[in-house]
Amino acid sequence: MNSAQAEPETIDALITFSREQLPDAREAPGFKGFYLLADRRSGKIVSISLWDGEDHLQQFQGRGAQLREAASSQAGIAPTPVEMYEVVLQG
Repeated sequence: MNSAQAEPETIDALITFSREQLPDAREAPGFKGFYLLADRRSGKIVSISLWDGEDHLQQFQGRGAQLREAASSQAGIAPTPVEMYEVVLQG
């Protein structure tokens, strides 16, 4: 999970960037899904990627860092730390 604060007018550009990069992530072993959440009024953005296991996540971390840096640069925001959580319940 990664959260950031952006200018509200940059959210559409981040959506476009994410759509363009998603096929690359989908091909990574263990990829289970991606969510981009946004509050268009405040500019708050949260991205969540889901992986089959920690090993698969670690394999993608280098590429993920590149994608986060490119997205941050495009939106004019400082890169923020990634937080990792285990899915313990799914409904």
